[in-house]
Amino acid sequence: MEQNFRNELNQAIDFSSVLTQVSAFSSFSCAKEKILNALPVFDKLEIQEQLNYAKEAIQFEQAGGLLSLSGANDISLPVSKASKQMTLTSKELISIYHFLTAVKQAKQSLDESDYPKLTNLAQSMDGCTRLMDSIISKIDLTGSVKEDATPALKSMHKALVDTRLALQSKSRQFLKKNSLKLMENMTTTVSGRVVVLVRAQDKNAFGGMIHGQSSSGLAYYVEPSSFVADNNEISSLMIRIEEEKKRICRELSMQVKKNALSLTSALETLTVIDVAFTKAKWAVRYDGCIPSLQSRDHSMYLEHAKHPLIDEKKVVCNTYELTDKQACLMISGPNMGGKTVTLKTIGLFVALAHAAFPVLCHKAILPFYQSMYFDIGDHQSIENNLSTFSSHISRLSHICQKSDENSFILLDEIGNGTDPLEGASLAVAILEYLISKRSTIITSTHYSQVKTYGKANDSVLVSSVEFNPETLKPTYKYIPGVSGASYAFHIAREYNLEESILERADFLKNENEKQTEKELEKLEKLQNDVLKQKERFNQLIEDAHRVQKEAYEKEKEIEKRKAQLDTSYQEQLNEMLEKKKAEAKEILTVLRKEKTGKQHKQIEKMHELDLLNEHVEEIEDDKKEFKVGDYVKITGLNSHGEIVDIRRNEATVLTNGMKMKVKISKLEPMHKPQIKKATYKAHVESVSSRFPLELNLIGMRVEEGIAALDKYLDQAVVKHIKQVRIIHGMGTGALRTAVWKDLKKQPNVSKFNSAGPSEGGLGATIVILK
Repeated sequence: MEQNFRNELNQAIDFSSVLTQVSAFSSFSCAKEKILNALPVFDKLEIQEQLNYAKEAIQFEQAGGLLSLSGANDISLPVSKASKQMTLTSKELISIYHFLTAVKQAKQSLDESDYPKLTNLAQSMDGCTRLMDSIISKIDLTGSVKEDATPALKSMHKALVDTRLALQSKSRQFLKKNSLKLMENMTTTVSGRVVVLVRAQDKNAFGGMIHGQSSSGLAYYVEPSSFVADNNEISSLMIRIEEEKKRICRELSMQVKKNALSLTSALETLTVIDVAFTKAKWAVRYDGCIPSLQSRDHSMYLEHAKHPLIDEKKVVCNTYELTDKQACLMISGPNMGGKTVTLKTIGLFVALAHAAFPVLCHKAILPFYQSMYFDIGDHQSIENNLSTFSSHISRLSHICQKSDENSFILLDEIGNGTDPLEGASLAVAILEYLISKRSTIITSTHYSQVKTYGKANDSVLVSSVEFNPETLKPTYKYIPGVSGASYAFHIAREYNLEESILERADFLKNENEKQTEKELEKLEKLQNDVLKQKERFNQLIEDAHRVQKEAYEKEKEIEKRKAQLDTSYQEQLNEMLEKKKAEAKEILTVLRKEKTGKQHKQIEKMHELDLLNEHVEEIEDDKKEFKVGDYVKITGLNSHGEIVDIRRNEATVLTNGMKMKVKISKLEPMHKPQIKKATYKAHVESVSSRFPLELNLIGMRVEEGIAALDKYLDQAVVKHIKQVRIIHGMGTGALRTAVWKDLKKQPNVSKFNSAGPSEGGLGATIVILK
């Protein structure tokens, strides 16, 4: 049954070809296989769960996230073997290590609250850390057992090397001594034993063993008696080494068996994650979206839809829509005009959505169906002696019997393949029946009688795919509300059919055409003109949006460039400051050495230090200009006041009734606050002045640092402190990353950023509290 449904999908809407295109984005075979075997399902909760994973994966990709699953592979076979107490090869063991590496990468990449469903999936996997460590401690990345995997193996490898060296020494001496009796002045190996090629007449001159003769019969492969002991030792060592390697693989296989359940579960979970990201990569690459499945009514909306198998440069995007009152979408137009492509696009997107895949639209809202039926193409059966029409009617009969209000039905050229009048009448009757069952029908037709029925029925939306009568080529633009002409006479004329025949055909058509049909054609022409006007208007709006988008992109580019320049300036400043700090350190070192030296040398060094200080201050102050009377904030302190004096790079600030000398680089301009009398303020300030305005976490582990940080911030809030500095150092960056992640979660933190060059740079963080 499942295979029949798959065959029907493949024949009707090229389902497998699209899945093959999607699967090309997968990271490993399990995900690829799952995608290639996908089918529409009719469990809405299951579909929605998979769509949610794909939606988060798209958001992750669009945000520039990086998820590497390199090393992921299908470990089901080695895990199954280990579960049956079979010994795995070193290659199979390293494949399990590579798989666990991919699991570890997934857990590290998906560790953010922005992607809760994928994060929960990733974090549910057991990384089997001990198993990983055990495997990599004994097996190298090429899949070979390490020579030092165990002390015994290391000892045996050393003995093997020593024995081979001893044998090489003996063989060199032997070759030098007996060169005249040898065919070649070199050794060779036969069955793993070192031998020499000796002339036939001297084959018994050296004792030992004969291992065969040359093809000419003039020489023999001889293992001299002086080689035998070492060859025996080498063979023995190699056997013992292989036995030790098997023992190591056996031990590791037992560990795999103990972790079999965790490994199998992780394989299933990693497959789900890779499937989600495969869908996401496909959707991002081809500009798709996650479809929305709704059960409230039968309305359908596909905005800017395009078929994935048509060349991107040639495909025409269209918007398809059905309201709840419209049960049938009827498409008409000439042959090769794009009707079938329209049918297949809509049918494909319905099937993909129910298989939990993205669709190539800007927006997609589809009803949730519980069954799907397709009748596209020639289903002629030689085996069952069915003609095209018989097969067509057989399928229509099955659809009419099985369909209901939750069915999606795709019918190409309904009623085709028999007498036009009978076929058209049959098509109308079938459509009436299916509409009465509230099924959703997407169909195409050539028959005027069927199009007339559709125009007169509110449950049917008659539409067409545009055809240019001048070029006799389709434009593939979908036109709702307008039925398309067949253009049979235009096409026949293009292929040089006799003009007299065409004139007679036109006369007969006019004779047989009803007045209502003529009026209908005029109405459709008028509708078509209106739609073209609307299309031109929409194009103008599109152009306006495009210009607006280009301006926005330009603005973003300018902001990006400004940020790059600011970063570059900051890096240069930090580099210069570090250089000057190094020079200052060197000068201070010399000063310490000159402690008992001459006074004028110490004065010289102090002067050099002052010059360095002035130069650094000039760098820091080149963008700050203050004058007496300015009201300023002192960076790093919870203080502010008025400048009463400026000398060189220092300013005297009157704050809280006290004069304080501060470097200009530590001043920031601010508005003078309106002082309100409050009896408690002095008490708060006195308390806050005793509270340390910085917290040093250097030397702490991440867990200790975060605990200290939380406690410190709680106290700062109680003390009404507005700004503090957290010192975490540069190091590996782990402590800084943990501090920033913790600050994001703190409800009392207004904002935070890296400290300035004079306040610790990237080794410290300034925190503004609410």
